[in-house]
Amino acid sequence: STQTASLVRLRGALSFTPAMALGHRWFAAFWDRASRHEGRQQRRSRRQVTQGVRGRVLELGVGVGTNWPYLPANVTYVGIDPDPYMIARARRNAKQEGCDVELHQVPAENLPFPDHSFDTVFTTLTFCTIDDVPKALAEVRRVLKPGGEFRFWEHVRPQGRIRGRVFDLVTPAWRRIGAGCRPNRDTVEAISGVGFEIRELRRAQMGPLPVIQGVAVSPEHD
Repeated sequence: STQTASLVRLRGALSFTPAMALGHRWFAAFWDRASRHEGRQQRRSRRQVTQGVRGRVLELGVGVGTNWPYLPANVTYVGIDPDPYMIARARRNAKQEGCDVELHQVPAENLPFPDHSFDTVFTTLTFCTIDDVPKALAEVRRVLKPGGEFRFWEHVRPQGRIRGRVFDLVTPAWRRIGAGCRPNRDTVEAISGVGFEIRELRRAQMGPLPVIQGVAVSPEHD
């Protein structure tokens, strides 16, 4: 309906690359179906990440909108994703669900927002697919207000030497199958490396994948 459609504001890409134009049509279709049938652990992790968001909120890697049902009612939400097929499905899902969301097709490494314009930034299973992780995290710091929170749930490289090497070896094939996903990312080190203060950090397993969940804070002063 016109009323429902008016709730959805999809912005065109402000920064565009050939890789973004290509996208991952079949993975987006798979993810749209799979995310509707997640297990209890996955649903709990999404809820834990999103329940603490506040104010003006930015999600990196909106995907098909899987996290929207868990968001508090009193936030102003903005989501970004570089994949045109993910954004198209997110737009359709937002219309169907009547969600008031603002969506941009842009990469995390080049956010089209002013400095200090968000109270919270969050990600769920996103940084494995980002090409330039330090640049994306620097952008997160830039757009967060001083003292703002970066909340995350990500799968990462195993800590053990042997398991870590196995993940390194399977990453090239995994990346081709999984729409650019790299299962050997050391995301904790990357978050600390751009100056965030990690206030909470939990490690767990999601099937064969080690996962981290936590909260990092943008310093009040550099």
